[in-house]
Amino acid sequence: MPREKISIAMATCEGSAFVQQQLQSLAEQTRLPDELVICDDASTDQTVREIETFAQSAPFPVRLEGTQERKGSTANFERAISMCRGSLIFLADQDDLWATHKIETLAKNFENRPDVGLAFSNAEIVDETLTPIGDDLWDALFFDASDQERVRQGEAPAVFARRVVAAGTTLAFRADFRDILFPFPDLPSVHDAWVAFIIACRAPCALVNDPLIRYRLHGQNQIGIRQRGLVDQFRQARAQVARNAFKEEFDFFSLALERLQDHAPGLPAGSPIRRLIEEKRDHAGSRSAMPNFFWKRLPLVFREWSSGRYARYGYGWKSAAQDLWLRG
Repeated sequence: MPREKISIAMATCEGSAFVQQQLQSLAEQTRLPDELVICDDASTDQTVREIETFAQSAPFPVRLEGTQERKGSTANFERAISMCRGSLIFLADQDDLWATHKIETLAKNFENRPDVGLAFSNAEIVDETLTPIGDDLWDALFFDASDQERVRQGEAPAVFARRVVAAGTTLAFRADFRDILFPFPDLPSVHDAWVAFIIACRAPCALVNDPLIRYRLHGQNQIGIRQRGLVDQFRQARAQVARNAFKEEFDFFSLALERLQDHAPGLPAGSPIRRLIEEKRDHAGSRSAMPNFFWKRLPLVFREWSSGRYARYGYGWKSAAQDLWLRG
């Protein structure tokens, strides 16, 4: 069984509150990485000093690159990933903690199955003090047993087209896919959604039910976790409509279709993946263009409902109700 060379790509920005704990969790891995590549996004706190101190005694090489001008997390991760020399790339946020066997566990999925392009795990959600809050990441993302089995059976693109479930800090992927991933799109969607979807369209995905990280929630999370209560879901649905998140989805899947078509072997007309992306794109476009007047929306909502696209690409009746009642 070939042993892969492993790189960790970490992006940091104003992370001094938690980065030392995260770095220590990397140093305690049962299988150490071959390198840690960190790109810092113009931090003004002690983040860089914390990293430099860690690097002096780290049990693996640490490469740190900074910038004078803030680029944002997606561009920062792209820079870190581009610098990695390993055949497997693990993504790391600055504020989580990894289980000691995370690298060993995910790496085995690639080494046992050369066809696997992406592997990701569950996570335990904790607060600032690392106290569990009673939910795991997959529950919070509504990634249930049925969708997990669909990923195992090779239907990851269809699952990922509905929602982001492979969080960046839980995943690893083969470095060979950088050619098709780069450049990351300049969209509000962050890097992990792009990495997971594009690779899933090209290769099988492996998933690990065990929570291999502690996902820390605190006041400065860039993304955070959606709350599951109905009131919280209602607020989030309103916010999606207010910012027209469906236009963002339309742009995302339009770019994904273009990228996959432009890279060999392309997407032949009529291929299942191409039909999936086109249908998701068109559904997002229809939702983006919903008129404000209720009676004009009604036939469009009915059309999307009768086509089954609310169920395939959203939250079923909740998404239909969102379009019907939360606009105008």
